[in-house]
Amino acid sequence: MMGKYIKDSEEINNTFDCRYVNLSTGAMGDTGAVSFHKLRTVWRIYTQSIKNTLLFKPNVVYFTPCAKGPSFCTKEFHLVQILKLLGCKIVVHLHNKGVSEVQDKWYYNWLFKRFYKGVKVILLSELLYADVKKYVKRENVFICPNGIPEIKNYVYKPHHNEIPHILFLSNLLIGKGVVVLLDALKILKDKGYSFVCDFVGSETHEIDAQRFQKEVEKRGLNQMAVYQGKKYGNEKEAYFEKTDIFAFPTFYSNETFGLVNLEAMAHHIPVVSTNEGGIPDVVRDGENGLICKKNDSESLAACLLRLLDDEALRNKLGEKGYSIFKKEYTQKVLGENMTTILEGIEWGGVKITLCRYFGKKYDEDKEAFFENADLFVFPTFYSNECFPLVLLEAMQHGLPCISTNEGGIPDIVKHDESGLICERKDSQSLAKSILRLLEDEELRVKFGANGRIRYEENFSISSFEKKMCEILKLICEI
Repeated sequence: MMGKYIKDSEEINNTFDCRYVNLSTGAMGDTGAVSFHKLRTVWRIYTQSIKNTLLFKPNVVYFTPCAKGPSFCTKEFHLVQILKLLGCKIVVHLHNKGVSEVQDKWYYNWLFKRFYKGVKVILLSELLYADVKKYVKRENVFICPNGIPEIKNYVYKPHHNEIPHILFLSNLLIGKGVVVLLDALKILKDKGYSFVCDFVGSETHEIDAQRFQKEVEKRGLNQMAVYQGKKYGNEKEAYFEKTDIFAFPTFYSNETFGLVNLEAMAHHIPVVSTNEGGIPDVVRDGENGLICKKNDSESLAACLLRLLDDEALRNKLGEKGYSIFKKEYTQKVLGENMTTILEGIEWGGVKITLCRYFGKKYDEDKEAFFENADLFVFPTFYSNECFPLVLLEAMQHGLPCISTNEGGIPDIVKHDESGLICERKDSQSLAKSILRLLEDEELRVKFGANGRIRYEENFSISSFEKKMCEILKLICEI
C-alpha cells in the first residue's frame, strides 16, 4: 500500500521525472516456494531495471527492499549490486525491520555490509535506527513517516453508543495482539463492563474463524467479541464510523509503524497500542491515545478501562489524533516529505538539485520563497525590459542577484558588488555565475548585504518619493 501511495503521489511525480519497476514476484500473501513463474518474474525485474538504468540514466534509484529473508538474500541483494555496478546512487526505504535480529549470522552480516555500503536509507521513525545502526551511519539516514490518503467527502459525525464499541483491524495473527486483546476483554467483562469488540481482518494459519470462536467461547465473550471477516471500502468505513476505541496491541516483531492507527486517527478515534517499532511516534501516550505494555493483557485492559470510563477523554484524544493526522500523516504530507528528502540528499558533498514550478504566489506565500532563498536569478532578455521590480524585492530581502544587462538592470544590480551580470541568452555564462555564488557563501552574504544597503539608499519608497519631489520641483522652477 505504501508503495502505491508513493507511486501515486502528485508531489513526487510533479517534482521528479519517474520510471517505475514493479518488484513484486507474487500476489499479496503469496509466500509459497520458488516457482517457474517467480523465476521468470525476477528475470523481468532485472532486465527492466537494467534497461531503465541504461536508457533513462536516473539521478537516483529509490528502492524498497525486505529487511531480511529469502527475497532479500536472492532478488533484492543482487539487484542492488547490479545497480551499483551501473553507477546508480541508491536510496533504500525500509518499511519493515529485522536486520538486527539476524546480523550475528555470518552470511547475513556479509550481505548487509555490502548491501548498505554507499547507500542512503529512509526510515519511518527515529526509533527504528537501532535496527540498522551496525551498517548505516546516522548521517546517511533520513526519517520519513508513513502517510495515507484522506477520506473523500468525509464528514465527522459524533456518535453516542449506549454500549461502547471497540475495533481491532488487522490479520488474525498472535503477534498482532489478537489473543492478548481477548484476554483483556475478559478482564473487563469480569469487572462488569459492557462493550462490543469487532475483529476485522483476514484469517491466517495461526488463527482462523473456527479457532477464534473457540477462544471467544473459552473466555465467555460470546456476542461481546465478534469476528467480522475481511472488510474493504464502505464496509470497513462503517465499522470505523461506529467505533469508540481503536485497539491495536501488536507485539509483532516486524511491526514498524501501524498504518491502521492512522486510519483510526483519521476517523477521530482514540487509539490504544504498544511501543512496538515506531508506533510511539504516532500514538503519543496521553495525547491522542494510550500506550500499553506489549503482550500484557492487564496493561491493555487498564488502558481500555480508562477510556471506557471517560467519554470526555475519548473525545479529547480522538480530536487530537485527527489534528495530528491532518498535520503530519496524510498522503500529501508524505509526498512533500519524500520530495524534500530526495532533493536534499548529498552524495560525497554534491547535492542532487532539481527545478520545481510552484505556480503563482502572493503575499505571505511569496514571502516564504524569498525567506528560504540563498540567491535570486533573473536572466531576462525580454526586449521591453526596462526596470524589473522583482530585483528590488530580492535586494530588499538581502539576496544576491544574478541578472543580465537588459534595459536599466545594470543600474540596479552592480556587478561584483550586489550581484553578478551574465551574458544574455548564454546558459554557460549564467551557470558560471550561479556556480560562483553557490560555492562561496561569504560572497553571497557580502553581495546580499550590499544589495540591501543599495535598496534602502536608492530604491525604497522614501527614496523614490524624495527623488520624485526633487524632479517635480525642478520642473516647476523651469
